Amino acid sequence: MPKIKAVLLGCWRPMLLILAVGLLARWLTFYYFYHVYTTSGGAHFSPIADEANTYEVLARQLLVGNGFSQELFSYRPPLQPMFIAFIYVMLGRASPLVAAFAQTFVGAGVGVLTFLAARELRTPRLVQLWSGLLVALDPASVIIGLTLMAETLSNVFVAAGTLFTIRLLRSGRLRDAAATGGCIALATLARPTSIYLWVLLLLVIVRMVPRFLPKAAVFMAVFAVGVLPWYVRNQVYHNVFRFSTVGNFNLLFYGAVSVKHWATGESPQELEAQFSYDLDRRLGRAEARDNYDYSSKWKFIVADDPQVNAEITRMALEVFREHPLAYIATSPRRLAKMYAFTNDLAKFGPARWLEIVFNLAFYALSLCGIIWAWLNHERVLLTSTLIPIIYFSVILLFSGSGSAMDTRARTPFAFCLAILAVRGALWLWEWERQPGPI
Repeated sequence: MPKIKAVLLGCWRPMLLILAVGLLARWLTFYYFYHVYTTSGGAHFSPIADEANTYEVLARQLLVGNGFSQELFSYRPPLQPMFIAFIYVMLGRASPLVAAFAQTFVGAGVGVLTFLAARELRTPRLVQLWSGLLVALDPASVIIGLTLMAETLSNVFVAAGTLFTIRLLRSGRLRDAAATGGCIALATLARPTSIYLWVLLLLVIVRMVPRFLPKAAVFMAVFAVGVLPWYVRNQVYHNVFRFSTVGNFNLLFYGAVSVKHWATGESPQELEAQFSYDLDRRLGRAEARDNYDYSSKWKFIVADDPQVNAEITRMALEVFREHPLAYIATSPRRLAKMYAFTNDLAKFGPARWLEIVFNLAFYALSLCGIIWAWLNHERVLLTSTLIPIIYFSVILLFSGSGSAMDTRARTPFAFCLAILAVRGALWLWEWERQPGPI
C-alpha cells in the first residue's frame, strides 16, 4: 500500500495534465460540432448518427425494464448501452448529448492509461508524458469519442489490459493475469472486435512469463467467466451460440459487397439487394426479386437460425474465391482508410489534409520507435505494443468491415503508436545531438 501511494504521488501531476488536455480537446471539439458547425441543411451533428443509434436504442430498452431481450443485443454487446443508460439514470436526463459529453471523460482516460503503460515500460519521463499527451490530442480518438459508438469504452479496457499485460510480463503475478483477462473481457463486452485478442495474449503468457501455467489458467478463467454468459444469452434468445452476429453480417454485406463492387462495377446498393435475395433463395424463403432493395439486408443482422449464419459466411467466402484479385486489391484500400483519415474531418477541407500529415508523422515516428526497441532488445516494449497493432489491423481485413471504416478502427491501439512514436522521436533527437567525429 505505501508503495502504491508513493507511485501515485509521484505521477499525479503529469496524469492531471494529460487528463486536462484530453478533456479540453474533447470539450472544444464537442462545442464546435454540436453548437457551432451546421451542415448544409442547417442541422448539427448528432451523437446517435448512423450505427451509434443502435446503442442508444438498446440503452432505452434497458431503462424501460426490457433487460437484454431486445433482438439487437445479439448484434451489439451490452456494455455500451449499459454505460449510456447509467449516464441517463445518474444525471436524470435521457439526452444523447449528455451521454456523449460524459463519454469525453472516458476518452480522456485513455491518455492517462497510456502514461501509466509507458511508465510500466520504464521509458524516460519525457516519453511517459508526451505519449499520454499525444493520445489526448489524437484527432481520430477525439472525434470517435463524440458519438455514442462503442470504440471509446472498448479502447479504455484495451489500454488497461495492455497495462496489466506489461505488469504481468514484468512481475509474473497472478493478480495481473486476472486483471488482464478481466480487461479483455470488458473490452469485448463493449465491442466484439476484441473477441480473439485472448489468443495472442495467451501465446505471449506461455512464451514470456516464467511458470506460465497458473497465470495462463487464471487469465483464461477470468476472460471466460466474463464473456461466456453473453454466448449463453444469445443461445437462449436466438438459438445461436455466438458472441455477436456482427462478424457474419459485416463479412457479407460490407466485405463481399466491396469486393464484388470493385470486381464488377455494380453499385453497392444493388449488390446488397441481390445478396439479400440470394440469401433468402438459398434458405428457401425468397419473395419476388422486386421486393428487395439495399435496406433488405437489415433483416439479417440477427438470425434465430444457425443455418442463416452459416449461409451468410458461405456466400461471402464464395465471393472472395470468385474474385481473388479484387479481394487482394481492396485490402490495401481498407488499411489505407483505417490509417489515413477520419470521415467526419473530410467535411472541413484543410483539416483532412492536416490530419493526413499528422498521421504520416505519427506512423513514421512509431516505426522509428519499433526499430529502436528492436535494436535495444526491448522485448516487453515490442510485444506489448505490437500485439494490439497487429491484431486490430488484421481483424479488420478478415471481418470485412473495413469498407465502411475510417481511423476509428485504429483507435484501439493509438496508445501503442503514441508510446512508440515518442520513443522514436526521442531516439532521433538523441542521435542528432550526438557529437560527430573530430
